[in-house]
Amino acid sequence: MAMIEVEVKCPIDDPKEIVEKLVQKFGAKYVKTVFQKDVYLQHPSRNFAETDEALRLRTSQEGVQLTYKGPKIDSLSKTREELSVYVDNFETILNIFQRIGIIPLAWVVKSREMFDINGRVVASIDRVQDLGNFLELESDIEDFNQIETKREELLSILDKLGLSRENTERRSYLELMVARLRGT
Repeated sequence: MAMIEVEVKCPIDDPKEIVEKLVQKFGAKYVKTVFQKDVYLQHPSRNFAETDEALRLRTSQEGVQLTYKGPKIDSLSKTREELSVYVDNFETILNIFQRIGIIPLAWVVKSREMFDINGRVVASIDRVQDLGNFLELESDIEDFNQIETKREELLSILDKLGLSRENTERRSYLELMVARLRGT
């Protein structure tokens, strides 16, 4: 069954301050820090920028993961369907894709410090190479009817952290990276 990931992302200036607030205000528990290297892939006859989809191959300490991200389904957050599978070998899978015309579009490299908030929300402090620091709040749901309630829960966490709802970023790191590379 596909999961629906409800996500709110916000640029931050001081990651340490946000971590302190997550722990103090929400009792957030440190889970782990991971280093992720993502390559976003482009289909030869389908423009993912136009369809608002993404195909990502990620390598990290947890292994190699291939993820399809469907179009955003919420106008206020980054809520979308995600399908993921672990694969054995990053280079081999990338090579297979390239041989059939699915080519690398952009790379996103980041460290992600992850915290659990009451088993309901994952808060990540992302330090993204060439883009800066971000707080991502996310939670998986199975029912489309839960989107609004879950999104509001995530936005209320932002409020309590003193971060502005108006400062949230709906664009993916890929979209931000492409905009940066294009100078837009």
